[in-house]
Amino acid sequence: MNASASARRSCLRLVTCLLAIAGFVQAAVFVQAADGPSWHVIRGEVKILCPMTVGGGFEAKTPALVGTLALAGSHPLALGGDLVVDLKTLETGIGLRDDHMRNEYLEVGKGDGFDKAVLSDLQLGEVDPGAFQGRTAFTGNLALHGVKAKVKGQADVHREGATVRVDATFPVTIADYGIAKPQYLGVGVRSEVQVKVSLVLTSAAEAPGAGR
Repeated sequence: MNASASARRSCLRLVTCLLAIAGFVQAAVFVQAADGPSWHVIRGEVKILCPMTVGGGFEAKTPALVGTLALAGSHPLALGGDLVVDLKTLETGIGLRDDHMRNEYLEVGKGDGFDKAVLSDLQLGEVDPGAFQGRTAFTGNLALHGVKAKVKGQADVHREGATVRVDATFPVTIADYGIAKPQYLGVGVRSEVQVKVSLVLTSAAEAPGAGR
């Protein structure tokens, strides 16, 4: 074997070794991300504040909020997973108005994509997921009435022992989701409503039923 052939083989072995190391590092990063911390909703409530065109307004609310969030990135802080609200359980305190809201405007009877609202792809900016508490802006995607659109708002994060409490508020423009402008007894709802989400999360490993 001449010196040139030996050098080529040595170079080939070096390249192969480097590719193997790169593959190992990439796999390790993937496993670390997949096994990253996650949080499970143990209690929640959603309130939708609906201002009327003639002044005043009403509130629709439900405690039917479930979901799990997992760390998907840290710069900025990104959370994978979904927060899911059962729209069939929304109540305003007036049965007829509830029926109109669910069936004529949200059209929950159409099933998948209409009977639930899903908030996903959350980003909270440059904050420490392990220690942050306080007020922060956030963005996310809201799937509602068969449409997915970006939302942004403000969230207050408070740590209470092993749990994290989050109170978030964001506006929703009804027309962005193809929802007809609601009216009740001849009085309309303004085009923008405010959504308030309150939830308590705990580590998925500590959530009831974990490990079963």
